[in-house]
Amino acid sequence: MKKIFLFAGLLAGLTGFGQISEKITGKIKFEQGQTLQVSLEMKTTVAQEAMGQSIDFNVDGMASRSYKVTNTTDDNNTLHHEMKKISFNFDGMGQQRSFDSDTKKDLDGPFGKPVKDILGKTYDMIIDPAGKVLMVQPEKIETTPGDDRLRIVMEMLKDLLGTVQPPAKGDASFFKVLPDNEIGKGESWTANSEKEGSKSTTTFTLGDITDSTIVVDFAGTSATVTKAEMMGMPTTTSMSNKLTGQIILDKATGIIRRKTTTTESTGTTEMMGGSLPLTSKTTTIITVATVK
Repeated sequence: MKKIFLFAGLLAGLTGFGQISEKITGKIKFEQGQTLQVSLEMKTTVAQEAMGQSIDFNVDGMASRSYKVTNTTDDNNTLHHEMKKISFNFDGMGQQRSFDSDTKKDLDGPFGKPVKDILGKTYDMIIDPAGKVLMVQPEKIETTPGDDRLRIVMEMLKDLLGTVQPPAKGDASFFKVLPDNEIGKGESWTANSEKEGSKSTTTFTLGDITDSTIVVDFAGTSATVTKAEMMGMPTTTSMSNKLTGQIILDKATGIIRRKTTTTESTGTTEMMGGSLPLTSKTTTIITVATVK
């Protein structure tokens, strides 16, 4: 009888408080020839004060792109990136504009030239098993600048239009989410980024591991400085941003399936010696579907 109780106690220890938590790695499993369709939907609202009045801008946008896995080995993966579609609706300063790259009339309109240029750009990248960029070609993509009259709309869509740009060598690709070391539920890690005009710090936490998914929660801050021209006059916009969100990965492959991000920002635009306060909120939803 004592042996039975002893066995039961050991079993309880293994299955209860003494249970060893599951650990996962950041290795991503691609299949050669598969295509990953990535859709980004965003909604941005901006409120800017000018001469004692608040001017509101609203943009809903969507960008579709694809990564085709052209080669995969134990050491690296090669992916070919293409832009597929861009669409948006803009409402601000008494103007309403809409655009859909699948519509010929829109491609022949004022937004057509810069968008067609973006849709025609591609790049190839080689990433390690965890998603870090080993090589990219070309390293940077030059795009056609939009008409100054479209500057406000294009600026509000910069996160969406920026998906055409390849990541830099040594940076995390779109697919790298988890750290290089093994981690378990409840553990956190931090990623810092500093690029031209932008600094960010983001803390990620492994929120849950299920039979089919890995859930990662994140929160962070960033500061951005953007210089541009508006109606022929130079402007400098400085923003402080707070972001929160969640990423869901496929447990079997480590490939991202969904990412939601909410960014709330405050800042100012310096123009003609004056300072115009502004606030904004952006919500993005990214989904990934696999096509073999």
